[in-house]
Amino acid sequence: MKKKVLIIISIILIFIIIALVLKFKINNKEKNTIDNNNSNTALINSNEIMQNVNTNVENTNTNSNIQNTDKTEKNETTNNKIEISKKEEKKTEENIENNNNEIKNTKNNEKKTIVIDPGHQTKGDTSKEPIGPGATETKDKVTTGATGIVTKQKESELVLKVALMLEKELEKQGYTVIMTRTTNNVNISNSQRAKIANDANADAFIRLHADSYDNPSVNRNFCIMPNI
Repeated sequence: MKKKVLIIISIILIFIIIALVLKFKINNKEKNTIDNNNSNTALINSNEIMQNVNTNVENTNTNSNIQNTDKTEKNETTNNKIEISKKEEKKTEENIENNNNEIKNTKNNEKKTIVIDPGHQTKGDTSKEPIGPGATETKDKVTTGATGIVTKQKESELVLKVALMLEKELEKQGYTVIMTRTTNNVNISNSQRAKIANDANADAFIRLHADSYDNPSVNRNFCIMPNI
């Protein structure tokens, strides 16, 4: 009987030991699971923190870049304004200098007299006069001049238009201008035109002509000046 009781007690102890071992393993497993979960949670939190840090760094860099861009744009704008201001200042100085030169030239030109002679007239005068002072050779006093092939405009009319424009321009520059004629219906010989300039003691005597030529492909401009 005692032997049976001992066997039963032994079996009960074995079951108790097995139960304790199993409980210990279960507790360890749960603890490891909790530790792993806590570790994973900590890792996730750490990653989130790092992401937040990286985001903050990126935002800081972005803000810094925006600020640098704004500063660069402001500097460029300031430099452009300074450059424009310098150009305007230089232009103003040039305008002042040009105005001063024009005033100076105008004052100098006020002492100069220019006689403008629009060549020819509506109707020529075939009566004769010497070709020059003291000359025995003679020529027509004044001719009608050429006529435009396409425009049919007379040379006397064309050169008068040019002469009147030249008169205004020279007067703007301060010259005293004398015209030998201001209309087409006149009768003034070449020697009389020269006398107008001599009597005025002109500094320059400008005679305007628009010559014609048989060849329509020929175009030219020329100026005859005395060798002084």
